[in-house]
Amino acid sequence: MDLPILSIDTRAIYENTAVLVEACRKAGLDVFAVTKAVGGLPAAARAMLSAGAAGIADSRVANLERLRKSGIGAPLMLLRSPTAGESSRAAAAADIILVSALPGIAEISQAADKQGSSREIRLIPMVEMGDRREGIMPELLNEVVEAADKLPGVRIRGLGANFACLAGAVPTVDSLRCLEELAKGLEGRYAGGLVLSAGNSSALSLVFEGRWPRLSYPAHLRVGESILLGWDIMTKEPLPGLRQDAFRFYAEVIEVAKKPSLPAGPVGCNAFDEQAEPVDRGCHWRAVVAAGRQDIGAGSLIPLDPGVEILGMTSDHTVLAVDEAESSLAVGTCLEFRLDYGGLLGAMTSPYVGKIVKE
Repeated sequence: MDLPILSIDTRAIYENTAVLVEACRKAGLDVFAVTKAVGGLPAAARAMLSAGAAGIADSRVANLERLRKSGIGAPLMLLRSPTAGESSRAAAAADIILVSALPGIAEISQAADKQGSSREIRLIPMVEMGDRREGIMPELLNEVVEAADKLPGVRIRGLGANFACLAGAVPTVDSLRCLEELAKGLEGRYAGGLVLSAGNSSALSLVFEGRWPRLSYPAHLRVGESILLGWDIMTKEPLPGLRQDAFRFYAEVIEVAKKPSLPAGPVGCNAFDEQAEPVDRGCHWRAVVAAGRQDIGAGSLIPLDPGVEILGMTSDHTVLAVDEAESSLAVGTCLEFRLDYGGLLGAMTSPYVGKIVKE
C-alpha cells in the first residue's frame, strides 16, 4: 500500500475502553463509546463494545448505518440532530438521538411515525450549559419537552449536556448538579425514569480525580477522544493506564536538503491565508514528506523522533527541521507520527490516506 498510511490498533482501543469503563463504573457511570473520529469503523466499535461500552455514539447518520450493516446490535446514539433530509434515515438507524430544537424533534417524530415501527425513538434534549454550541436554554426546557411529549413515535429519555467543544467550557460539579436539578423538574412525567447524558471525554478528569458527584439518575459519558488517543482532552496529558499508540501515521520523505531558514524577498500570506513567522535557524537541514492538509485536515502530526520538528504544512507537503534527528534521513525514508484529534479525524476521512486495521 502506498504512503501515507494510518495504522489502527484495535487492541489498544479495547484496552483503553476497558480502563475507562471500569473507572466510570466506580463513579456510577456507563460509557457510550464515540466512533466519529474513526468514521464509524466497525472494528473499532466491536473493540469498544467487547471492552464494556454500553453502546456506540456517532455524529453521522451514515456511520450509524455502516455500524448497523456490519451486524452491530448494541444501542446506537446519534450525537448531532439530523437535518430534515436525514430524519428518516436517522429514525431507522438510531436508538437514541440527541436533540436541541423542537422543529427537529417534530421531523424525527414524523419520520418515525411514517415508518410505522412499534419502536419509539428515545430522545435526549441537550441543555445549554455554557459551551455555546447546541443546547436548549434552561428557561425554555419545559416548553420544548411539553411539546415533544405530544408527538408520536418519540419519547423523552433524559437530558444531556455538552462541554469543551466550541467555547471550551469545562465541566464542573456545579454544572452537573444543575443538569440534575433540571431533570428533577421533569420528574413524574416519564415511566421508567430519566437518564443523564452528562458529558464527554472532558469530564474524565472529574472521574479520575474522584470528584464526580453521585447523581440521582443513571448517567453516562460519551467518550471518544480519550479512548482513541489515551489522553485527557483538556491537558493532552496521558490518562492513567491508557495507551497512546492506537494510531500511527506513516509518510514518505521526498526531499532532504540544507536550506536557509528564512524566506527570500518580500513575503505575504501563505496558501492558507496565514502570516508565517519562521524562526531564524541559519542554514540548516530540512526534509519534506508527502503528506499535508488534504491528508490530515486542520489537525497536527507529532513526530515520534524527538529530534524532528514540524516547520509547516501545505496542502500536500509537510516541512521538517531534521538537524537533530536520531537517525539519518534520505529520500524514500518512512517517518512515523502520532496525531492529535483533528489529525486523526482528517486522516480517517481523507481518501488519500490508506488504512491498515490490526485486529
